Amino acid sequence: MKTSTKRIIGKLWLTIFIVVALAFVFAYLKDHRDDLARLLDANLRYLAMAVLAHSGYFAFTVMAWRRVLRETTAEALGFREGLAQILLVNFGKYIPGKVWGVAARGRRLSEQGFSIEAIGRASYLEQALLLLTGFWLTFLCAAVLYKSPAYWFAVVLATIAIGLLPKGGKAFRGITKLLPRAGMLIRMFDLSISVNQVLLLSLNYLAVWLFLAAAFIFIGAAVVGLELAFANLAILVMAITAGFLSGFLALFAPGGVGIREGVGAAILVSIMTLENALLLMLLFRGWVVVSELLAGALVLGAGGRFRAVND
Repeated sequence: MKTSTKRIIGKLWLTIFIVVALAFVFAYLKDHRDDLARLLDANLRYLAMAVLAHSGYFAFTVMAWRRVLRETTAEALGFREGLAQILLVNFGKYIPGKVWGVAARGRRLSEQGFSIEAIGRASYLEQALLLLTGFWLTFLCAAVLYKSPAYWFAVVLATIAIGLLPKGGKAFRGITKLLPRAGMLIRMFDLSISVNQVLLLSLNYLAVWLFLAAAFIFIGAAVVGLELAFANLAILVMAITAGFLSGFLALFAPGGVGIREGVGAAILVSIMTLENALLLMLLFRGWVVVSELLAGALVLGAGGRFRAVND
C-alpha cells in the first residue's frame, strides 16, 4: 500500500506542485489585486515584447538543462520533458526548503534509469552555473555603474569560479579517505567535462538571465513608463538578478517571497520612487508565477511524457 502511494505521488509531482503554486497565486492575488490591475492599463506593445522575452527565457532555460544533462550523462532529452522538469524545479521553490523541486525531478529521472550520482552531478552543475552566472552579471552591472574596483574583482572571482567547476571533484577527493560515507556526495562534484564546455554552458545560462531581465525591463517600461536609457537598463538588470539570487538563497522563504522584492526595490529606488519600485517587483512576481502556471498547464495538456534518445 505504501509503495503504491509513493508511485502515485511520483507520477503526480507536477500536478501537486501546480496546485501548491495555485494556492500561492490566489493568496498573492488577494493581497495585491489592486497593484496587478495596473497591467490592464499598461502599454500593450511593451507587454507583447515582455511575453516574447519571457518565452525566450523558458526556451533557453530548457535548452540549458538539456545541455547540462547531455554533457553529464550523454543522454538527450525531449524539449517538452525538459520543460516539465524545469517547471518541477520552479514550482518546488514555493515549498519552504527549496529542494523539493530538484528532488522531484531527480525521482522522475531515476525512474528512467538515471543513477543517483548522474542526477546529482547534473543538478549540481545546473545550480552552480545558474548562481555563478547570476552573480557574474550582477557584479558586472555594478562595476559598470559604480566603477568600483571591488566589483570588477568580484566579476573576476565569479569567472574563475566558473572555470574551476570541472576541478571540483579533484579538490574534494581527499575527503573521501577521511569520510568514506561522503563518497557519493563528493562524486557529484566530479565533472567529466572540459573548461571550454563549462564556459559554453555558462553562456547559455547568461542568456537565461538576460532574457529574464529583458522581460522585467519591458514590464517596467509598460507599467511604470521607465525610460530605456543605458544606466536605467543596467540598474534594472542588476535589480532583477540580485533580487532572484537573494530569494533563491533565502531557503526559509517560499519562492523567496518578500526577499526578492525587498532587494530588487532597494536597487531600483535610484531611478524611481519606492512606491513604483515595489509595484514593479510585485507585478513581476505575479507575471512570473502566472507564466509558469500557463506553461505547466500546457505541459499537462500535452501529456508531457519522458523521452530520452541518444544523439
